[in-house]
Amino acid sequence: MKKPISAVCAFAMAATFTAAPAHAQEVNFGNNSSTWSNDGECDDPRFEGSGMAATLLDEDTMSDANDCRALYDAGRIRLLTRYVDFGDNSSQWANDGECDDPRFTGRGMAATVLDEDRLRDATDCRGLYQSGAIQMRRAAGSWSFGDDSSQWANDGECDDPRFAGDGMASVLLEEDTMRDASDCRALYNAGRIRYKG
Repeated sequence: MKKPISAVCAFAMAATFTAAPAHAQEVNFGNNSSTWSNDGECDDPRFEGSGMAATLLDEDTMSDANDCRALYDAGRIRLLTRYVDFGDNSSQWANDGECDDPRFTGRGMAATVLDEDRLRDATDCRGLYQSGAIQMRRAAGSWSFGDDSSQWANDGECDDPRFAGDGMASVLLEEDTMRDASDCRALYNAGRIRYKG
């Protein structure tokens, strides 16, 4: 481990991007003013992925919020690289083949990330984002890990059915929603699970 564990950044770091990227806290999905909103496909040309409509128009930028948010949360679309502000390479851990920016999650992340490296590992993070090895974290205040009141808490597997990934328990129960916080938080930060809603 290249950094002290006591300095691990909280899971809550995320970034907001508009047509001109901003240093805020979440993706700005806009509104539902598109003719094609609420049809199950994302029509906003800032995104890419399997959930996108076949034809995209500039006029639908930031105008299909419900569809795009749902597909983004499900991992079926992501922001195009040009709309992500990767920052610079001023981190001491820049150019080491791992992303150290805590706004991201996934298998290409460093084992420990620090708040001070936010927007400071551009080359590594850009390459890993383009390859699909990392993705933007979901907005911090939009959901909670809950507590550890499940009987299956602290067993090394996430039992909360709002998540998916190889760190999940084989049997999931609705009653464990928001009740396995420590396991789910650790696995989410390690990129082994993702929030699906």
